[in-house]
Amino acid sequence: MTTRLLHALIAAAAAFWLGAAGARAETTAPPAPRFEAQALDGQVVDLARLAGKVVVLNFWGTWCEACRKEIPDFIAVQQRFAGTSLIIVGAAMEQGREDAVKAFAKRYAVNYPLIIADRAMSRDYGVIVAPTTVVIDKSGAIQFRRVGAVGQEELSRWIMALL
Repeated sequence: MTTRLLHALIAAAAAFWLGAAGARAETTAPPAPRFEAQALDGQVVDLARLAGKVVVLNFWGTWCEACRKEIPDFIAVQQRFAGTSLIIVGAAMEQGREDAVKAFAKRYAVNYPLIIADRAMSRDYGVIVAPTTVVIDKSGAIQFRRVGAVGQEELSRWIMALL
């Protein structure tokens, strides 16, 4: 038996034994940073008031090609899960451009609340590029995060796991 194979077998046995013995550290989902913002329709979107709901928070921009492609998927997911404890919130990275976001929302018939994400909110969520999607469970913990576009099927799987 080669030394390389022996080391691989020992490592595999140790990993199995440690896993079977429960020696792995439990990982806990980080709490979602609190935010409160006025949606473009005038309603207040406050994460604290959304406790007990699955929240999909999508950071996006009207200038972002990938964002424009994924918006129809978010609209479809919102329709699919209507009547459940899901809420999608679009956080536009468009400070000072509310009119452009409103026009975009009207043209695409966006069916979920849109807010304008300020720099502090983007920083708190670690958002560097759009699109970035964060899925928060009913207890307020971040369970899924995707930098880049997310499709309808994957987003639906994440949501179903948390409803």
